[in-house]
Amino acid sequence: MGKALKELAQGPPSTSEDAAIAALDARLEKFEREMRDAALEVPVTQLRATLPERLTADRCGVLDLLDLILGAEIRRLEGTRERIPTLDYLITLLCTGADPQAPLQDPVTLTHRLHQLCERSTVDYDPRLPELEAEFYASAELPEADLRDEVEQGTLRRRKMELETNYFAPRLLRAIVTYNAALMRRIDEDGLSSQGRGSLPRTDAPAAGVALFERPAPSKLSLFERPALSKLSLSERPALAKLSLFERPALAKLAAALRRRTAGDPPALDPIDRVAWCLELTDLTGAEREALLSESTGHREGLEGTTILFGLLCRSAGVLEAEFPAIGIAPSELSGAWSQELADLLQQEVNRRIASDYSAASALTDLKNKFVTHAGSGRSRVRRAAQPSMPIREDASEPSGKSTTRLTKTALRSRRKEAVTPGWREWPWARIARAGAAGMLTLVALVLVDTIVWGTGRVGRAELERMSPFLVDGKRSDDGAGTAFAGTLDDDWSGLAPAKQAEAADALVRSLRERGVREIMVYDDHHRLRIQALGGQSARVVR
Repeated sequence: MGKALKELAQGPPSTSEDAAIAALDARLEKFEREMRDAALEVPVTQLRATLPERLTADRCGVLDLLDLILGAEIRRLEGTRERIPTLDYLITLLCTGADPQAPLQDPVTLTHRLHQLCERSTVDYDPRLPELEAEFYASAELPEADLRDEVEQGTLRRRKMELETNYFAPRLLRAIVTYNAALMRRIDEDGLSSQGRGSLPRTDAPAAGVALFERPAPSKLSLFERPALSKLSLSERPALAKLSLFERPALAKLAAALRRRTAGDPPALDPIDRVAWCLELTDLTGAEREALLSESTGHREGLEGTTILFGLLCRSAGVLEAEFPAIGIAPSELSGAWSQELADLLQQEVNRRIASDYSAASALTDLKNKFVTHAGSGRSRVRRAAQPSMPIREDASEPSGKSTTRLTKTALRSRRKEAVTPGWREWPWARIARAGAAGMLTLVALVLVDTIVWGTGRVGRAELERMSPFLVDGKRSDDGAGTAFAGTLDDDWSGLAPAKQAEAADALVRSLRERGVREIMVYDDHHRLRIQALGGQSARVVR
């Protein structure tokens, strides 16, 4: 390649200079392709043995290796699935700095090429990705014994490969790196190598013990045509499927954060604290508040407190939906498995107590109705309208002959009326008026549905502009009257100098506090937290 450059530089000027440059580009592209092919032939297990030490001395070289392999994704070449294992290891290694105990670097910002891919993936964003994001965060919190489970690791390895280009969706990529770092942190290097994390089998070959890949023709099923991780059977998802609501660490952590909040401690720059500080506690009774702040909340023995916490999460789901995956909760779990599990347990407890302690059973029933049955639904029960009864013939004894004569005369009169075109005075004005009124009512109902269902808590455009010129949307908890606010910044925010960003953040927080908002979280258009102000905190700009 150096020889080709030298020949081009020393050669005489000619009209074929464009052709020479094109030839040089072709050589460069061929050279890059050959280097990439050679790099991809190196097993990940071998990279694990050599790159951590290399990273300390030559981080730029490892970044160049990552960019070299990402070149195939930039050019949209086939084979993304086969490249993901190597990319997965390189990205995780660079984000952890070979030290899984250190704070993680945002993978989206590692290189310009990776940032390009993440930007591109947001264009074709799939709404089902948040559930997978939550599954990876939840897997990162599994006990070490479950993390070591070969079937568990094999399932998630294949999930990554099935994602293909969706692997680069920013929020999902962050969740994957968090899970990978948990593996590195809690399982020794020999354990990871023996589990075959780098030696990945062909994705079209069945894997022993994994029911998902024993189905016929799995290669023809896309990731989203297969059941989501949280919906797999026990044989397909052994480590997570056996975890109940009470075995997930998120609820116990939230309960601990709520106790710190009520004790007056300041919130940390952490998703758990952001969720805990945004939950509305003002409507709780003294007994409910005491149960919520109990040490047992989040555990099976703290059924009442856990039920209240669950209901508060459901009520704040509209504002906190961006934070739930980061703490290991899929939004679908709140309305699905967790709701059913709590309802069943509460009903069992009611049935057990009803004979010996009727008042306690009644209190549990009220708790269930308030925080599980109706939690976050926002719907009132509507009594079903009674079905109209069939009209009764006034004279059932009328002879059939007279009845036939009467019906015939009526039909003849109708025929004569239809033969004459009615004038406008004879139009059915009453019927037209009723139809018009019904149409108007339908239109009003649609507007109300849009406002109530899709616009719950949404802040209007004019109000947003008064708060800050950089806000493009925002929601407020409790149908627009609560103390928590979540918003999105426009692209102009990113172009501001740090001092200007701090000034704009202070102005926004001050404006929201004047409106009675205490908990404030504002994100950029990539769902990254940029401004946080919880409780009595001043504005904190996150970069």
